[in-house]
Amino acid sequence: MSYDNKHDVLYVSIGKPQPSYCDNDINGVLIRRSIVNNRYSGVTIMDFSRKSKDQLKTIIPFKIDLDKLYSGIRG
Repeated sequence: MSYDNKHDVLYVSIGKPQPSYCDNDINGVLIRRSIVNNRYSGVTIMDFSRKSKDQLKTIIPFKIDLDKLYSGIRG
């Protein structure tokens, strides 16, 4: 996980970062998939501070610990 405070962008990788492409852009949430095996590789969340946990739960198609994510950024 990496947060760009200046631009309010959160980058989350599943496992080691790998070459990926964006599968969807839903309200500034970019779902990334591996170029190698087409599996989910992470998510990039634009305007992170303006998004709620409930909103992200409906957008992100894989399991992610949103409580940990928010406490790590805002805590």
